[in-house]
Amino acid sequence: MAGGESFEQSLRALAPFGRVVVCGIASGEKNQVSTGHLLRHSRSVIGFWLFHCLGRPELVDEPLADLFARAARGELHALLGATYPLADAGQAHIDLAARRTTGKLLLDPWA
Repeated sequence: MAGGESFEQSLRALAPFGRVVVCGIASGEKNQVSTGHLLRHSRSVIGFWLFHCLGRPELVDEPLADLFARAARGELHALLGATYPLADAGQAHIDLAARRTTGKLLLDPWA
């Protein structure tokens, strides 16, 4: 989901016949892919946009049913990151945009 150097490192880490699936560019950094590099190493890069699947129920109905069933059974848990007082919501946004956070950020209105 990241562009820039993260994408480049992911591409270089691929074994022959490996594939990078691009599903976002959170860093905002675009990349250029060399067709020669892809050919020499038998690697591939493919883009994926979730909204193209939503118009095709046969692609999403079963996986979504499985996802919701797992959530209902309590098998899925969010990765919680930092908690900020509500008064520091601006700092939470700054930290998120600067990619200094991991997991979900919480705003605590009582802190």
